[in-house]
Amino acid sequence: MAGLVAGYELSKLGHNITILEARTRPGGRVFTLHEPFADGLHAEAGAARIRENHKLTLKYVKEFDLPLEPFYPSTRNVVRFDLDDRREEPISGFTDAMTRHYGAELGGGPEIWQTIKGGMDLLPKAFAARLGDKIHYNAAVVRIEQDPKQATVKFLKDGTAQTMSADAVLCTIPFSVLRHLELPALSSRKKDLIKGTHYDNVSRVYVQTKNRFWEKDGLNGFAFTKGGIEIWQPTWDQPGPRGILMTYSRPTEADRIASLKDNKRIATTVDQLNTIFTGLRDNFERGFTKCWNEDQWSRAAWGFVGFENLFTAPANEGRIYFAGEHLSPLYSWIQGALATSLNAVKQIEEGSVAFV
Repeated sequence: MAGLVAGYELSKLGHNITILEARTRPGGRVFTLHEPFADGLHAEAGAARIRENHKLTLKYVKEFDLPLEPFYPSTRNVVRFDLDDRREEPISGFTDAMTRHYGAELGGGPEIWQTIKGGMDLLPKAFAARLGDKIHYNAAVVRIEQDPKQATVKFLKDGTAQTMSADAVLCTIPFSVLRHLELPALSSRKKDLIKGTHYDNVSRVYVQTKNRFWEKDGLNGFAFTKGGIEIWQPTWDQPGPRGILMTYSRPTEADRIASLKDNKRIATTVDQLNTIFTGLRDNFERGFTKCWNEDQWSRAAWGFVGFENLFTAPANEGRIYFAGEHLSPLYSWIQGALATSLNAVKQIEEGSVAFV
């Protein structure tokens, strides 16, 4: 998202830009899953929620005329286990559990949370549609260098080595990936920061069912476990009889899930969910998993340089600039990626070039 918004805004300012994207799709960790599921159902593998105070994210949603809808259902009950016993409560109980475990940034009441109707990937696709052939897909950067006159990027396009030079390079690659590239242009201080930035894993397991049987029991498919695992039903407002239940595991549970083989991840999740939503095993059709530490171009779900590095980490080095959620206190959010990128756009537009 940081690369897309930078390309979009720099183009509007009259710059000639090129985006090198290692994947075959736009959006990075904004990734909506469609193909694994039947009947056109979808679920989020990455960013899923937009908070009401994430004004930059909402600005572009509005600019591209994308429809918003509530993230949480307003009817039926959630199941909570985080208070030691099983409790069935209205949806506000789920966001209360989020506040208790993860703080106000993830709680605050269901009414403040929205998502993009049809999938969060509609946002990066909207940017990409406007950027067109300025985006080069399947173009994996392997080396970034510079001299006083230009910055140069070496990359593999469809497996073939290529080189491109420019007045400036904006690097939005997660540090978890960037640390494995050749970076002769950077200071040892910046390299140490890139190498030392901590990243966390997230694992999600998806279970497709023949029908939404839990609804007859007055449940909406959302639950919160004693270990802090979120359970969502992303299909609560999607058409059709089939449904999807999914688990959202953070460290260290995410690492435990990732250590299992794919079929074992699905089997253990079916067992777990069957204790919450009785009858799941009988209605199970297929499963799918996403562990972000296995993603070649992310190698984790999110990271943060730390508050002590918050002002020095985003600083450009010569013609090389930096942006991404890992450089923002709003790490793990689209909002953080957009904010840092717009700051970098301002630096580039002002022509700030300072070698460190």
